[in-house]
Parts: sequence; structure tokens; C-alpha cells
Amino acid sequence: MTAVEAFRFLNDYVGDLVAGTRSLELFETFPLFSNVSDSMRVVLRRMCLSHLVVTLSKWGEVYDRYRDVFPDDVLQPCRDLRKELDRRGVRNFRNTVVGHIWDKKLRRPLTVSEVESRLGLVIGNDLASFRTWINNPAGNEFPYTVVAVCERIRDRIGEQHGLGSADLLA
Repeated sequence: MTAVEAFRFLNDYVGDLVAGTRSLELFETFPLFSNVSDSMRVVLRRMCLSHLVVTLSKWGEVYDRYRDVFPDDVLQPCRDLRKELDRRGVRNFRNTVVGHIWDKKLRRPLTVSEVESRLGLVIGNDLASFRTWINNPAGNEFPYTVVAVCERIRDRIGEQHGLGSADLLA
């Protein structure tokens, strides 16, 4: 895999994380949405969380495919992120809730309480903290947010390979 591919993908990945977290925040707090029904609020929340889970679940593949072009000084935060996503059960949530209607192990669909329990593991039972763990609008500090880790990797790849904004669209 090439450094240019990794550079471009990480840039898009950061954009997806920022869009998902900011949309979730917007739907939860913006006055324009105060008149939205509770059922619509649930749907919008589910849409944003599904987007974030799908995006986060790609991290293992990103790491496996591109770690050879990741600079050495960012490898440990990459591994730490992978471990944290595994601990939170992000891929499992994608596989059993977001991506499918059927739990293969249970051989049935999950109940609402089972979905909520698994979601609680993913978000740490605190949606606001989950959002800021991914993307802190007040400042993404390396290595404390997912966005900061991905931005640092992208920027370090750019530095090592002489890549810049023009390479994102080439």
C-alpha cells in the first residue's frame, strides 16, 4: 500500500469522524431541532451512531493495510486505538447491530435491551464523552482523541513523503 493512499484515506477518515460527531451534537443540541419529535430524534441519533460505528470499525483494516507506511513515532497510538476499539466492542456492534439484523451466535435478532447494552459498551454509557473521545471541538489533543491520532498519522505521512493538500485530490 502506498503512502499517498494512506494519506488520502486518513484525510477522508478524519472528515467522516468529524461529520458524524458534529451531526450528532447538532441533532442533540441545536435549537432548530428542538421541535423534532422524540421518535425522529432517536432515528437521527441512530443514523449518526451507525455512521460513527462503521467508520470506527474500519480502523483495524486501516492499521493492517497501511501500518508499513505509518511513521514509527505514531505506531503505539495506532495500536492503542485498535485495542480501545476492541475493548469497546465496536466491530461486534457493527456486525450484530449496525450491519445486520440477525445475531449469528444467538440465532435471532437482538432485543432492544440487548442493543442498548451493547451500545452502552461502545459509548461507555456516556454519549457526550464518546463524542469528545472521537472528536473534541474544543481541541483535538494527540493522543487523546481518535481524530487527533488520525490527523497526526496523516500529517507525519505527509511530512515523510512530501505530501500536501494538492495530493488529496490528485
